[in-house]
Amino acid sequence: MNTQGPLLEVQDLQTHFSTDEGVVKAVDGVDFTIRQGETFCLVGESGCGKSVTAFSILQIVQDPGRIVRGSIHLRQDDGQTLDLAAMDPKGRALRRIRGRDIAMIFQEPMTSLSPVHTVGDQISETLRLHAPIDKLQAREQTMAILTRVGIPRPERHFHAYPFQLSGGMRQRVMIAMALICRPSLLIADEPTTALDVTMQAVILDLIKELQGEMGMSVMLITHNLGVVAEVADTVAVMYLGRIVESADVYSLFREPKHPYTTALLRSIPVIGLTKQERLATIRGMVPHPFNRPHGCTFHPRCDHFMPGVCNRSLPPITHLEGGRTVRCFLYGGADTREREER
Repeated sequence: MNTQGPLLEVQDLQTHFSTDEGVVKAVDGVDFTIRQGETFCLVGESGCGKSVTAFSILQIVQDPGRIVRGSIHLRQDDGQTLDLAAMDPKGRALRRIRGRDIAMIFQEPMTSLSPVHTVGDQISETLRLHAPIDKLQAREQTMAILTRVGIPRPERHFHAYPFQLSGGMRQRVMIAMALICRPSLLIADEPTTALDVTMQAVILDLIKELQGEMGMSVMLITHNLGVVAEVADTVAVMYLGRIVESADVYSLFREPKHPYTTALLRSIPVIGLTKQERLATIRGMVPHPFNRPHGCTFHPRCDHFMPGVCNRSLPPITHLEGGRTVRCFLYGGADTREREER
């Protein structure tokens, strides 16, 4: 892992959706740092706010969602730092960053690629938006990146439409489009969800290989802890819009701190499970976004729930050795507990 310094720093990020029924706090005070050259994994159940966090970084959250608080600092090659959260989502400055400095692989390539434009046109258009080159040069570089991501006969597939390609091929096209400008940060939002197990391994190996070649950082969003164990350097566990634990991947799997992290790891299928043994599950369901529990939002499902404590106030972030953080009363917040009891 390359630890030259922080490339992206997210502080107290809050992204809310104002609807007729109420306000959905999809991202509610998120903090994390991604260092140059590292793979950062954001994990959690579906609906916990992982994708909205990624969309917030690029300021592509759709209405009625908007960033209401926080900062997103991106360090550029010249050493200057930009706050993406303070920039105009439709402004030219932020459009120059999207695709060039930060690129994204979306969850479902079939809905992310234009069905009426060829693969080659879509990739070369991304390049021409950010580099002063002509169509011929853009075509040559597009053919080169298609070859690099393993697309056979790129001269033929350059003129193909997305619906003419398999799921694995479309995902490779998305990777090629994201990497054509050699970004500093690649955000991969569930890049292998729609693929079979064999193709999942191929795509993840490809991203890891290209990351080593280009020296870029990767933010991988997933709910697959097997993938996390394979590729991550650092991990942040998210639940209902908040990060409840963050650590390096080795420490997280060896000694999880937060009860939610522990429950997630227990629910991983184990080879050799007998018919009499049942796979461990997390009891309860993720609460409705309009009915968020007071205090620690995980307390209705937690095996370590402390009445009068967990359901009365939000646990503070506790910093542990090795740079780990956890948001749980089991590891800190004694002063808060005493105030609530009084």
